[in-house]
Amino acid sequence: MPHGRLIAPAAAGVATRRAWLRRQALLLALAAIALLLTFETTRLDLRLAAPLFDPASGEFPLRRHWFFNAFMHDQLKLVATGGAVAVLGLCALGMRGRLAWLPPRGARLAAIGMLLIPAATSALKHLTNRHCPWDVIEFGGFAPYVGLLQLPAGDIAPGACFPAGHASLGFLWLIWAVALRATSVRAARIAGALAAAFGLILGVGQMLRGAHFLSHTLWSLWLAWAICIALAAALPTRSTGRGPTPPPART
Repeated sequence: MPHGRLIAPAAAGVATRRAWLRRQALLLALAAIALLLTFETTRLDLRLAAPLFDPASGEFPLRRHWFFNAFMHDQLKLVATGGAVAVLGLCALGMRGRLAWLPPRGARLAAIGMLLIPAATSALKHLTNRHCPWDVIEFGGFAPYVGLLQLPAGDIAPGACFPAGHASLGFLWLIWAVALRATSVRAARIAGALAAAFGLILGVGQMLRGAHFLSHTLWSLWLAWAICIALAAALPTRSTGRGPTPPPART
């Protein structure tokens, strides 16, 4: 068998992967532009939060509601965290080559992404200095509403609400939309859709409580997917630099 026939499928796979990464990078750039235009040139965040605020009581009525506070925030946080820890155990098996549906590279992607997405979100929350809706002046708080591209006031207590940390517990599962692509594109797409839905549900629950603006949740989604694409581009397709050794050519 000619050596070139063995290399061609692998080369085609690399080309397909690179084309997919380029498309995803372009979509991320367009999404970032759309988010900036939508939320930095309008007061959409404030308009969407206003109906959820009760001026008479001076607070968001659902802030301490048992469903949104005890269940959606506290209990689902424990469930999502526990589920992530359990799945990391599966990733350990995959890294050892014991799972046919999760090859070692996919297992490494999943493990790193599930740890990095919430960690990066948490770090940014303490660096961006943006306040929750219940902290801004329009909703009885102490801080002025500040857009993402504006400088925050330096004479008030710092905020730690951007991007949405609670929603990242759902968005961290987006890494499976990358990790499963090598074995099943359909499974990867389903995993991505479920992860996006889970994160948005968690994010909306926090919005209803006055804990986050819509932009906080959407930027958290953007950040999670950006991390997924960066990891997919950075992690080599093989654990070593060499591919399988081809059989000798016939003479």
